[in-house]
Amino acid sequence: MSLMPKHSRNIPKNTSKTNSKTIPLRQWCFFASLTIALLSGCQDKSSSSPTAVPTVSTKPTVAALTKDPEGILERVKSRGKLICGVNGKLLGFSYVDEKGDWSGLDVDFCRAIAAAVLGDAKAVEFKPLLAKDRFTSIQNGEVDILMRNTTRTLTRDVTPNIAFAPTTFFDGQGIMIRIGGAKTAASPSSSPSPTTTASPSPTASPSATPSSASSPEPDKANKSDSKSDRQTPKTSEELAIALKELTGKKICVETGINTSNLESAFKEANIEIFPVILPDLESVVSTYSKGDCEAISSEKSQLAAWRSKLPRPADHKILDLSLSKEPLSPALVGNDDRWRDVVTWVVYATFYAEELGINMENYTIFKDTKNPDVSKFLGTSDSLGIELGLAPDWTTQILKQVGSYSDIYSRNLVPLDIPRGLNRTWKQGGLLYSMPFR
Repeated sequence: MSLMPKHSRNIPKNTSKTNSKTIPLRQWCFFASLTIALLSGCQDKSSSSPTAVPTVSTKPTVAALTKDPEGILERVKSRGKLICGVNGKLLGFSYVDEKGDWSGLDVDFCRAIAAAVLGDAKAVEFKPLLAKDRFTSIQNGEVDILMRNTTRTLTRDVTPNIAFAPTTFFDGQGIMIRIGGAKTAASPSSSPSPTTTASPSPTASPSATPSSASSPEPDKANKSDSKSDRQTPKTSEELAIALKELTGKKICVETGINTSNLESAFKEANIEIFPVILPDLESVVSTYSKGDCEAISSEKSQLAAWRSKLPRPADHKILDLSLSKEPLSPALVGNDDRWRDVVTWVVYATFYAEELGINMENYTIFKDTKNPDVSKFLGTSDSLGIELGLAPDWTTQILKQVGSYSDIYSRNLVPLDIPRGLNRTWKQGGLLYSMPFR
């Protein structure tokens, strides 16, 4: 009987102890190994996800690389023509007549680009644009280049996806007045004003000086040009003296920046005028033409274009002064460096050709020259055009079909009686300066 209690007492105790100690240990080992496996699995997944992200991000890079050869230069070449945004109504810069023929300085620079890129200056589609649409047309890819009497400014330069090429015409806001027989039309409005009695005296003294200064050498355009430049007001004091002849006069001007420039200039000179502020350029010209204003203020290039359309252009004089700086520059898309290089160096090519004395009439004479600068420029010794993605004779095509800057200016702006002024080469005291062709 003593064995039964021992057996019954020992067996249950031993089995319960072994079970209570052995089972949790196994479970702990199992769960520990499972946890390690899960953690390692999570680490694999997290480490694999970053590798997946670069593979996705590299796809746009590959796509971008495939699109790089399809920039504007290649697009123009494949299309076979250049789409050029212009004004279309500004004589001397971009103007289309009733026959559909285009002319102007901006038009010729469009043709120069087409000659350089396509070898054909006529391969241009001119697209007239309103001022409010010109920059969006570039950004949307509607035009390849904008040649629309556009002033380069800081705010425009930092506009998203907009860039500028070298200035093709240095302009400025000026003033045009009536002279000659048209004075009688303006006399009723000026007679009541006490200031008009003094206005003939300052008018007489400056006007006599240019006429006597220019009369000795009427046939020498360059010398008379330099004389007129010396008479151009260079300081605020000189400008104030030049503005005195406008004391008490009504001056038509468009609302906006032109009005601000006009009022600021006369306020600084302490001269009283009566600005007639109108909503648009058409109203300005119409009001002036009717005789309701004695003077008109706008960019001098526009004044010259308007004067040419008046019945008696000689009765209107553009004063030799500037109220603002208006560097008119080509505008283009800002994310295509190669295309900007092409446009930039086409502009420089017209500058440099004039520096070298090469034009439409004599370019063939320079083909066999031993001058290294000329041969390099014309592509007979070095193929600089290949660096731009153009043919070796790209500059020759510009000269052959469009000409140098002098050719372009003489063809379009000399008939409007616009002196070269700042738009001469740097060798002649102007601002036209080409970067080196090397």
